[in-house]
Amino acid sequence: MTPRDPGLEQSTMQRSPAERGPDTLAGRAFKLIRAEIIAGRLAPNQRLRLEELRETYQVGFSPIREALVQLHSEGLVVLEKMKGYRVAPVSIDHLHDLTQVRIETESLGLTWAIERGDASWEADVLGAFHRLSKQSKSSPREPRRSEDQWRNEHRGFHSALIAASASPLLISIFDSLFDQGERYIALSIRFMEQPRDDLAEHEALMRAALDRDPTAARRLCREHTERTHDKVAASLKLLQADQN
Repeated sequence: MTPRDPGLEQSTMQRSPAERGPDTLAGRAFKLIRAEIIAGRLAPNQRLRLEELRETYQVGFSPIREALVQLHSEGLVVLEKMKGYRVAPVSIDHLHDLTQVRIETESLGLTWAIERGDASWEADVLGAFHRLSKQSKSSPREPRRSEDQWRNEHRGFHSALIAASASPLLISIFDSLFDQGERYIALSIRFMEQPRDDLAEHEALMRAALDRDPTAARRLCREHTERTHDKVAASLKLLQADQN
């Protein structure tokens, strides 16, 4: 069981609406366990034992159970009859399905945001890219902290791009898809020969959005996400081979 990180809760509060749940013990447990699953620190298929979770996150059994029910509804946790909860498995087929649905959802969000966004949206996108550009995916001195900070700003950038879509439902769907995708990326990082330098891809996507060019933005979004899919799929095969 992964030890609790005192700084994790603060960084988690800056993430998706789903992670900014109610300020209750169950909400706190939900946010912390969810962040650990997305970061890959709770591994696919790992058994989630209530006593270990209670000790790790310092909350009672009832909040832990409530958190697990909510995580189950998001597809991040599965419940097996007579065996309890475990972290949801990963697979190439699920990654492919997830990637295609995310591309379509983000492309639609980009189109609407470009049509409806104002100067404030443009400033938010610029600011989100600037913050992302200051992060490193991995630091030899503080790898966990740097990965969490990069993941936080990466989410912030993609969220800023579609924020002006003015569709809470689309944004909610995108949030869920994005987090599941980030989980695959986190699991694949240690199998990549070199960390991917995708800042130029993000900058090109930003420029297309600010130039109000939905055709280019959709194309760049697809290429960016498919490139990630291909790298993660290759890493996932190595991960599965390593476990066999």
